[in-house]
Amino acid sequence: MPYDIVDLVERPDRDFEEFFNPAEFETRAWLEDQHYWHLYRRTVVLDVLRAAGVGSAEALIELGCGAGTVATFLNQNGLRVDYSDVHAEALRFAVERAQTRLDPDGPPPRFLRADITRRLPPGGYDGILLLDVLEHLPDDASVMRAVRDRLDDRLRERRADPARAGTRPFVLFTVPAFAALWSPWDDLEKHKRRFTREGARALAEGAGLEVERATYFFFPLFFAAAGVKAFRTAREALLGAPPPRFEAMAETKNHPALNATMLRLLEVERRWLRRRDLPLGTSILVLARPTLP
Repeated sequence: MPYDIVDLVERPDRDFEEFFNPAEFETRAWLEDQHYWHLYRRTVVLDVLRAAGVGSAEALIELGCGAGTVATFLNQNGLRVDYSDVHAEALRFAVERAQTRLDPDGPPPRFLRADITRRLPPGGYDGILLLDVLEHLPDDASVMRAVRDRLDDRLRERRADPARAGTRPFVLFTVPAFAALWSPWDDLEKHKRRFTREGARALAEGAGLEVERATYFFFPLFFAAAGVKAFRTAREALLGAPPPRFEAMAETKNHPALNATMLRLLEVERRWLRRRDLPLGTSILVLARPTLP
């Protein structure tokens, strides 16, 4: 069935490239289906959602969904996720992905173009996903407060319905870890910041949310990233560094043998994360819920 994109952007003339380069979406549309980093992250997100009791009864939305890789994966695995991004280019790829991969007889997802730095998309959502989005935003705290307000509204709706009393809506977000690991990739991706687990927790708590879980993940990559950072620092000191190009970065390359090796290695971490948190990693995941008196 055809899916329509609803445009909610109040200032379509605004330059949204300050958040992300839309020229990357074509590469990402295929890379995210193959690269171990993307394949693993989406399974971790699904595991955490399932462990939190999230199922098909909950309405979710992914803000900053990009090419729609994660939202489509979650929809394929029994959840109900709408798509939202500020870039029309991203949503076109997301629509194409959903049309070719989702059950045409299933509930149709919504595709909403929205600038979350000004206003969140409308709708009563039980869960909001922000997967590697907050580091791109000029004011992550104000967006988190807007998320809290929306979740508060949903919580009031749930409390007014005795059949759903006792359940709380949530936000799940992932962000890159440790400013010390800043690399040319962060510059290319127009990141504004990297986080510690304590900083990510403080972001949620500062918005009035109760953190249910906060953990690092991609533990093996921490040591690899630290080594690469040391090598790049030494090389730049000796030879200087040319401006990085997106298509030349290792993060944009797909190596099937490396993918298979890394996914086997990360499966050990995945089993660990099902029981407990990790003390280090190159990414952070936070699950938080609103609290009301």
